[in-house]
Amino acid sequence: MRALRINPTVLDYRQITIRKHSYQLDTVLFILDGPDQATAFYPLMCRFGYIIHVIVSGSERGLSGTILRNTLKQTGCDRHVIVHDLNLMAVPGEGDEDIFAMEMGLRVTRLTRVLRPRATFYIQRDNQPLPRALIMMADNEGIVAIGLPADDIIHALWISDLSFDALEQWHTPDINLVVITDRRPHSLSRLLQSSDRSFYLGDKVNLVVHMEQSSDSVTRMLVGNFPWHHGKKVLRHRIRKGGLMPAIIESWYPKHNDDYAVILEDDVSLSPLFYVWAKYSILRYRYSNNNNDSGDDDRLRQMMFGVSLYSPRSLELHPAGRRPFHPDNVLLNHYPPRMPYVSQIPCSWGAVYFPEHWREFHEYLTIRLMDINQDRLLNITVPKSRSERWKKSWKKYFIELVYLRGYVMLYPNFQDFESFSTNHLETGTHVKTNAKRLSAINAFLVPLMQRDTILAQLPNHRLPNYDDLPVLDLWGYLRTQDELDETASQWHTRISTCPRKTGTFDPQDILCPFQSDEAIPEPPKKPKKIKTVYAVEPIEYVTMYYNTHQQKQQQLQEEVNDEYLPQPIDVAVMPSEPDNGSNVWDDHWLDVLNDLVYMNELYNRVNTHYSNEDLRDILTADAELDLD
Repeated sequence: MRALRINPTVLDYRQITIRKHSYQLDTVLFILDGPDQATAFYPLMCRFGYIIHVIVSGSERGLSGTILRNTLKQTGCDRHVIVHDLNLMAVPGEGDEDIFAMEMGLRVTRLTRVLRPRATFYIQRDNQPLPRALIMMADNEGIVAIGLPADDIIHALWISDLSFDALEQWHTPDINLVVITDRRPHSLSRLLQSSDRSFYLGDKVNLVVHMEQSSDSVTRMLVGNFPWHHGKKVLRHRIRKGGLMPAIIESWYPKHNDDYAVILEDDVSLSPLFYVWAKYSILRYRYSNNNNDSGDDDRLRQMMFGVSLYSPRSLELHPAGRRPFHPDNVLLNHYPPRMPYVSQIPCSWGAVYFPEHWREFHEYLTIRLMDINQDRLLNITVPKSRSERWKKSWKKYFIELVYLRGYVMLYPNFQDFESFSTNHLETGTHVKTNAKRLSAINAFLVPLMQRDTILAQLPNHRLPNYDDLPVLDLWGYLRTQDELDETASQWHTRISTCPRKTGTFDPQDILCPFQSDEAIPEPPKKPKKIKTVYAVEPIEYVTMYYNTHQQKQQQLQEEVNDEYLPQPIDVAVMPSEPDNGSNVWDDHWLDVLNDLVYMNELYNRVNTHYSNEDLRDILTADAELDLD
């Protein structure tokens, strides 16, 4: 049985020298003050596969090292846990918690100088002296302090799977919620309520709401009065109608390479676990150094452009139209069940976008739209993609970029399409009638994960390495990352004259048009001489007499009638057409509208004539036919 450590001794300092030559130098430290905190941290402490250290304040505070050690031994969690008992005295009087916090901070500092943990964990409690003392201690010692709310720890058990590098970057990702809304206050209220009920793991998350020029007074009042306790709330209102493309693209521009945005339209609602999925995925694939055997982490940052919160039921880019999709029909014979996958399709129904790729897309789209409105020299296409029919959808241009770069987005793959966001197809710009919405909602609405089964459903109860993830192309076919890159390289030579450059997040190599004879300017012609003729017409003078006093009296009498008084303008009832040159109709959404009736008929026909097993056989056969 391991001895309970109270204070570091000379032997402890000798031990740290020995550990430098041992198999494990790195560790983490848990700081517990009382049995409630031990109960909250217990499931997480038992998941670590290496030695961790736990500091308890002592029996006077309700939990001794002996009791914790015996409890760990009874449940088989004692093999990797070393307990240190500070045996501090209880503080009887009010206001003496500050003295206790200072004493515990000093004692913890002595131990951390010996143990040198890569990260420390404590229970986050607002306006309490002990968490403040622990944060100050960690800052002084150069150690990352991770404070977790007691109720959120059960949703962060994946912390034990993260590398030490990822743990040290716990506070680095800056994830913000970006909401785009117009004049659907009921839908917006549902989105805001669902986001407010989510678990944020103690992080500060800012809420940014972008309101269109035509947003009504109810919408403006809702966002103005909605309380947001998880971070800052920022409100923005357009004064000129922009349409959906500018509303999405201009809603966010990353401040730095650790700035992330969860882009949400107002007809989306969220699972309370959406932030847990996003933070886990970002730390796992952006800040860990053990994603693949080759250690090529820079390549990971280049290839993955975001994390989807939504699990699609259909594929929209086949030239013939939207087709039903189930990932099991593609992955089941090659990968274990519930395996997450990466796809080239960008998600617009709730997703996290990464800063480097979004910044590159901004520059790419700026030049593409400028060329379309002026010279039309660029001839960038995606072969056999339905998105080629879209002219005003931001996804059309993002699909062009990911196809030419080989980029991919991470998608969840849980049972029955369980997701972290869903779309309600609200009546609005693209869905004009409620009847059409109800007729096809089964094709797009997915269940939201309410009970945390993320680790329970994932293979091996953790997110896999990046190299082990299945890769799907734009049409849902199984590919490899190298195949996507090879396809992009070959197509690049057909649309650009510049050599292909990857890893720079600079789209200039894509935007090199081929020169044509039509592009060569003609020599200037000598201007013709213009003969000017001046014509003067005679001026006729007319003298008129009128009574100014009577006219003023008549004008005052007319103004008494309310019918002729000026009326206030309500932008919410104004026509929704934008100013000349802007985009309001999203062709991607128009395709969704056209697919509504078809998807509903297919859904009803399949449910009427086939069982679930028959449906799976049909979809599997269809997928195999596509692969052939």
